[in-house]
Amino acid sequence: MERVPLNYLTEQHLLLFGTIIQWFAQYEALMQEVMAKVAGCDSAAVMLLTRGLDFGGKRRALLDLLRHRSVPLDRYDRINDYLLVPHSLTPLRNDIAHSAWVPAKTPHWIQPDWILHLPPGVRPLHSDEFVEREEDKTAYSLQELDEAIEALVANYDGFAGYLREIGLLGA
Repeated sequence: MERVPLNYLTEQHLLLFGTIIQWFAQYEALMQEVMAKVAGCDSAAVMLLTRGLDFGGKRRALLDLLRHRSVPLDRYDRINDYLLVPHSLTPLRNDIAHSAWVPAKTPHWIQPDWILHLPPGVRPLHSDEFVEREEDKTAYSLQELDEAIEALVANYDGFAGYLREIGLLGA
């Protein structure tokens, strides 16, 4: 099988793509751990039950479980706020995982290939829940990908710290 050259994707692009995907995996594992704590069961059981869910599905399951267990509203709101950062980056994550990437019109920028094949006026739906993205946000520079990672990391650290503080995550 002949490989298609990816000469417009640098090693740095691929490193950043992989890093973004792995941070989403970290968030998913963290949500599963919290679900296990709230449900009073072991993490393995929750992992088995939620393994078919994507980030959005696990996020929804966690928030539904918190509501079901009557977690105080201020805690629910704060957890939801922490999950908004990765939720807002879900379209980028999905484009990384499910799209071929091509050079954008701006030098040194890349964009998902699907953008070039949409009929005018059609807007993509990236999940069951519509995630608004900037109208012209269809191409990314290395710096923007790096900034997305920085946002995921800083938010994750704050989120994990908050979960430890309220007793939903072990030390």
